[in-house]
Amino acid sequence: MLDLARTSFYVGLILVPYGLEQLCYRRYISRNPARTAHRPAAVLGGYGLAYLWDAAHLAVLIAAGWRLIATTHPLTLWQGLGWALFLAGVALRIWALRELGPFYSASLLVYDDHRVVSSGPYRRVRHPLHLGTTAQIGGLAFFAPAWLAVAAAGLSIALTIYRNRAEDRLLLAHLGDAYRRYYLATWDPVDLLFRKRSGDI
Repeated sequence: MLDLARTSFYVGLILVPYGLEQLCYRRYISRNPARTAHRPAAVLGGYGLAYLWDAAHLAVLIAAGWRLIATTHPLTLWQGLGWALFLAGVALRIWALRELGPFYSASLLVYDDHRVVSSGPYRRVRHPLHLGTTAQIGGLAFFAPAWLAVAAAGLSIALTIYRNRAEDRLLLAHLGDAYRRYYLATWDPVDLLFRKRSGDI
């Protein structure tokens, strides 16, 4: 028999925020008429990396549902912190989607009229969408078995490092000094692993 409180927690505090993010994606991105006006100027990669991120996300989302609904183990403080991290990732992605709008792409590309977006979370942080995705996966990983948690979180972190560095280089190549100034004035978690120099990108 399902525990109503735990089921309600999963539906109301995990699935509903995730669904809200998807609705915001449709509003700000997929149904944005300005998006169709852009033509790609350079494409370095398809949707393969995005599919890997989606697979990791789905795996921990299902694991969280199983942990909350199909088991009777009491929740821990760490899982409460994981839930808070998940919600922070959802909020960050919604904010970033709103600011990025028609310049969003799941693949590695720039548009012919691309410009530096430096409003909202982009004012201080580069690639907040990737940070938000990693926060969501990392937060839900607290509800998953250890082997799945490590695999999903590790994959997300590796994708973030690769994708952020690749996007920095691509945007610098096509936006030049405008992006170089933005790069030097902002931060990214990857900067904690690699010394940030203008020559790095």
